Amino acid sequence: MDEVIIAAADRGADFGPRWWSETESPKAWMSVRDADLYEALLHRIAERRGGREVRVVEWGAGRSTLWYTAFLETLGVPFRWLAIEHDRRFVQEMLSEQVRQRRSAAVVAADTPVAEIVHAVEANATVVVHFDAGTLRPAVPGYEADRLADLDDYVSLPEALGFTADIAVVDGRKRRRCVEAAGRILDEDGVVILHDAWRTYYQPAWREFASHRRFGDEWAIGAHRQTDFSEFLPWHAWQEPPRAETPSSP
Repeated sequence: MDEVIIAAADRGADFGPRWWSETESPKAWMSVRDADLYEALLHRIAERRGGREVRVVEWGAGRSTLWYTAFLETLGVPFRWLAIEHDRRFVQEMLSEQVRQRRSAAVVAADTPVAEIVHAVEANATVVVHFDAGTLRPAVPGYEADRLADLDDYVSLPEALGFTADIAVVDGRKRRRCVEAAGRILDEDGVVILHDAWRTYYQPAWREFASHRRFGDEWAIGAHRQTDFSEFLPWHAWQEPPRAETPSSP
């Protein structure tokens, strides 16, 4: 959603306080409905784990990292959250201070030796690993060259760390490749969720999954086993969002 918003803003769209309060969740950079369903999914997975640690990998750190780790902590759920962000400056300006104020959290540069990153992940509930690829906006007109950015290590970081996950959240860069990478680190009962899932060029990533399904406004969910995902999400997750009625002519 961020690229769409940026592009519209570049064209002069007015995204003042009224627009934000009506359409964006305070929990994450997405619609209120999608953010609430994300939270519901985490809650269901925590329940299914029955007190065992919930392991999350998140490509694309941000407001969601802060909110949902606090949510799990408030529930008293043991968790291990690995957030991966491509933009070092964004992390330094928007996340570092708040993350480091947490009881068990760390911010680590991606060029840190792998053994040290592994130690940070093992020693903390929340770890944000940041790369230094700069601000990338590949979906915004005029920024097409950003698609050529080398983010191989960003995509493969969880595998390099030996990190396995109950849920993989893909909401950053190189999303198709991250969904594919998520498939290689998911536990047997794990799921991957992809935001902005309506984009056609993400769809080939689902070929390696036995099940996948759209939900909410812009999410999709996938798993290695056959499932309709009703065990993970509430019934209304599958409902089409209401459409605004067009006023009739007088």
